[in-house]
Amino acid sequence: MDLDEKLKKNERLENKRSYYISEYIIRVLIIQKFILLPLAEKTNIKPNQVTITAGIFAFLSLVALYNHYAILAGILYLIYHFLDNIDGMLARYKNLSSKLGHLLDNIVDILSFNGAFIVAYLAYQVSIFSIFFVIFAMNLHAVICSQIIVKKLRTLKTVKRYGVKKFFLDRGFILGIDPTLLSILIILSFITECFTFFFYLIGLIYLFDLLYRSIELYRNLKENDV
Repeated sequence: MDLDEKLKKNERLENKRSYYISEYIIRVLIIQKFILLPLAEKTNIKPNQVTITAGIFAFLSLVALYNHYAILAGILYLIYHFLDNIDGMLARYKNLSSKLGHLLDNIVDILSFNGAFIVAYLAYQVSIFSIFFVIFAMNLHAVICSQIIVKKLRTLKTVKRYGVKKFFLDRGFILGIDPTLLSILIILSFITECFTFFFYLIGLIYLFDLLYRSIELYRNLKENDV
């Protein structure tokens, strides 16, 4: 088994190797090439230790944001995101995945992503509607895609992709929003302090992706006569 196959996320619907574009840049071109192997082979660091450290950096980022150190907040959030990628990759590489680690990682992610929007509202008086919109869209997408769309597609004999998503998937890339793209947009909102613009943009991307995937599910159900 090669390294790419070993590090592949098990929850992906596609059997073949595929990445979100932003994920490929961070995980494959940077972390996998320059960070993972030295960390795994030359240290005794455990995945849960990385997850806890990621949570600390996320907390420090939100503290910095609350105190209007926007650029520092962006840098700290970027470190959090790198660590958030590293913990799962390290767990798969060392075969140390666990339910506790998965739960801990989910808790840190939920608090870090939702906390970024809430702290921005508290510190910069961002429009409450934009905050509600992005949090609603993000969590609605997470629930419906993971609990309904993906589960339903897994029950079908064949799954087809359509349009621009098929074009990218045929080339090994998943078109949509993932935690890496979300983190990049959050970091840009911190650094530029254009919170309202980026929060509406994130929410719209989530809703568009949810609509696209819902249509895709509907077409696959018709193709499979379900």
